[in-house]
Amino acid sequence: MPTRLNEFKAYFTITGDFDPSEMTERIGLSPSESWKKGDRNEVSHMERKFSRWSVYSRLDLSRPVVEHMRDVLQQIEPYSAKLKPEISRFEAGMQTVAYFHQESPWFHFDADVVTGCASLGLSIDCDFYTLYSDRREDS
Repeated sequence: MPTRLNEFKAYFTITGDFDPSEMTERIGLSPSESWKKGDRNEVSHMERKFSRWSVYSRLDLSRPVVEHMRDVLQQIEPYSAKLKPEISRFEAGMQTVAYFHQESPWFHFDADVVTGCASLGLSIDCDFYTLYSDRREDS
């Protein structure tokens, strides 16, 4: 059985105690996903402890993570003047996620992506999930 390819994604997110619809109005950009503190999480059925406003990459999961980051930056950079006050008021960052179905877990961030994140004052968070095993299924 062939091993699945590694999968990557990235998204910009703001978290804190705010109304996501007001955030959208202030920034002028619609989020890919948002929720409000106190809303019910559809998966866990628990109350959300904070609000979140996020813009996701539009690329296929097979593309390298740096391309996902670049796509997110291209979406949010035209709104940077309106984003910067929100970024300074709340927690904000570039989130990266990798699902490693094969060996070789590595990341590389090109200078333009690092500079783009830095110019907005964004942290970069990397979540790695190693989903392969060196053990044989029949041993």
